[in-house]
Amino acid sequence: MENIWNAILNLKEAIKAYPQPIHTCWINGDTAVVHINKEPSDLNRTILIHCDNEAPAVADVATFLLTSVGNITLANPKGFNEAEVLFLKKYLPYCFISLKAKRLKRAITITHFAQTLDAKIATNTGDSKWIGNSENLIHAHRMRALCDGVLVGSRTVEADNPKLNVRHVTGKNPVRIVLGNPNSDFKSLLNCSNEKILVFGKEKLKVSAPLESIVLPSKCPKFGIKPLAILSKLFQLGIHAVYIEGGAKTTSNFINSNAVDILQLHIAPMIFGSGKASITLPNIETVKEAISFQEYNFLPFGDSMMFTGFL
Repeated sequence: MENIWNAILNLKEAIKAYPQPIHTCWINGDTAVVHINKEPSDLNRTILIHCDNEAPAVADVATFLLTSVGNITLANPKGFNEAEVLFLKKYLPYCFISLKAKRLKRAITITHFAQTLDAKIATNTGDSKWIGNSENLIHAHRMRALCDGVLVGSRTVEADNPKLNVRHVTGKNPVRIVLGNPNSDFKSLLNCSNEKILVFGKEKLKVSAPLESIVLPSKCPKFGIKPLAILSKLFQLGIHAVYIEGGAKTTSNFINSNAVDILQLHIAPMIFGSGKASITLPNIETVKEAISFQEYNFLPFGDSMMFTGFL
């Protein structure tokens, strides 16, 4: 599986750097070699991804179809076992996020929560270990490796002391992005590496390297920076995919601002009956006002389930 993972990472980087329209991508499951718009000479253990979801499958080649919103459907699994096919279906869609980012001129967001069946991410005392299982932990690190940046609010940094890097899988560390304030404590991030950390605020923050303060003034002093303004700025900085890891207030603000593109919910088989909710949005009066998804899927993650919805 490691070679397939390396092929996925290579494909993500190749797509981001490719300057022309992309019609087909080919990756080798054994050598991790990637080809774009060019059929390789050796088709053994090769995967074809059609960016045109109406294109036909190719005989004797594992073929995937990329849908208009970024989901992946399988047309021909030849040469790959069930576990490998499931792995590909989980992670191949995120290789193509850069295409949408280039079209919209803003970073594309994926948000993730590990939650109970009754949508709680922690008890009232703040305990959340471990709602997610070991498979979810590995998944979170894979997603960090597939994204250019990982974003959290400053309260999450202070409460959870996260490192926000890639430790459990192969891959590059994402740029760490914090929606901060002048009193934020960044010691957990500073202690784990010297890589750049972007800190967004409505005013210049007194920080030093590797922290970099980015000012995006709010037009209304009573409200924070608009999420879409943050995503536009990140795109200008070369960040095409952002993984939002919390907290609940930050994520809810992005969802309410129509600034979340993909929602991942790791659903654990437990009920709290009380505790902190994953998503809190303004009241609605009718079912028609609910947020809906263009496409979605449920995939097994150990003893739990992952819901992925494309907004």
